[in-house]
Amino acid sequence: MTAQTMLVLGANTVIAQPLCSVAFSTTNHLKFGQQLGLIWLPLDQHRKAVCSPAYLHESKDWATIDNADHPSSWQLDLPKLFDTEGISFLQLIAYVYHEPTLNLPAVELKNVSLILNNGAIKYDFTANERHIKAAIVLEIYRRDGQFKCRALGEATQGLASLEHRVQVSLDIRPPNTHALIQAAQQQQRTHANNETRPPRQVQSGETWTGTAFAIDPYHLLTCYHVIESAAMIGVRQQAQPDREAQVVLSDIGSDSAIIRVSDPLPSYLPLAQQCSDMLGETITTLGFPLSGLSSQLQVTQGCISGLTGFGDDIRYMQFTAPIQPGSSGSPLLLPTGEVIGMVTSSLVHEHAQNMNYAVKFQLLSALLASAGIGLDSLSDSSHAKAAPLTTPQLSKQSRAALWLVGCQG
Repeated sequence: MTAQTMLVLGANTVIAQPLCSVAFSTTNHLKFGQQLGLIWLPLDQHRKAVCSPAYLHESKDWATIDNADHPSSWQLDLPKLFDTEGISFLQLIAYVYHEPTLNLPAVELKNVSLILNNGAIKYDFTANERHIKAAIVLEIYRRDGQFKCRALGEATQGLASLEHRVQVSLDIRPPNTHALIQAAQQQQRTHANNETRPPRQVQSGETWTGTAFAIDPYHLLTCYHVIESAAMIGVRQQAQPDREAQVVLSDIGSDSAIIRVSDPLPSYLPLAQQCSDMLGETITTLGFPLSGLSSQLQVTQGCISGLTGFGDDIRYMQFTAPIQPGSSGSPLLLPTGEVIGMVTSSLVHEHAQNMNYAVKFQLLSALLASAGIGLDSLSDSSHAKAAPLTTPQLSKQSRAALWLVGCQG
């Protein structure tokens, strides 16, 4: 019988089987998957998030759970994760689920027992302080061709500080909340499936607004649903004359449209040309939400919280910057000033906050290419800054490319 390695805080040991099982339990009345959650968080050499975490409610191909209803063990494919994703560290975080509608102030993390590879390695984490809501309990890494694990005990009051440190948005809602959100997403997909729904019906003279941003001296990008069924389209910006716009090309599937004006635009934004996994990247949006209340350009900030849209739709990404009606067509700007996406929709549900979606820049580039608008003409030397910009700098540099879109049926 193989001897068992008992880890103490700070100790490390070799993981002999890289196709690794990790069983978990707790001795108090709390249960994993009900009050407690676990996250496997892949990090690079700088300990920044590399790809999407694995949750008890959302397994990955490199981290699968044994039972979604009563989870007790993970199965990790460490070579697949480390070789294909290029990660340096894999951290296991135990935490208390956060549900704002529940009054559970007494719920706190007390202990977690881990057993790796059917008893080869064991580690018991115990919180030495009160009111602990989250803790990093284990770290897996690779040295000299061997996988190793290190026993940790970094406890926090919550995950907010960890999110900032690793630059990723972490989901700490319980599984039943996710079931409700998924049901709402399915309902929204059913009612908002652009490929099958009939054209929007509007009354003659009816008006509505959205946002557009210039991508060259004569063309702007906005959402298909902003200009859909419009008999007349105009764009407006402070200190500029109003301009009438014509639709050049629209794509229902990606909810995108190109519109053109006859007089040159004062400024335009560069589309991103390439990017790696942008999960957790800070983004800024500029647009004209709720224009009936104010026609002023508004700026919000958040991060890219998911790399797919409804039902893992690869055309879209998810972000956390707050948006409102009228934000559709707003650009998602990286700190460099490049457009990484365009705001299209938001999931409206009592359990979902800031679940907003944007069409990816790759689809916007494809739409422009289809319209014969060369991508080489979209580079503007005034935006070529190596250093990231602050939000005020980004707003000042980009605002002249943003336009309020007014439509009339």
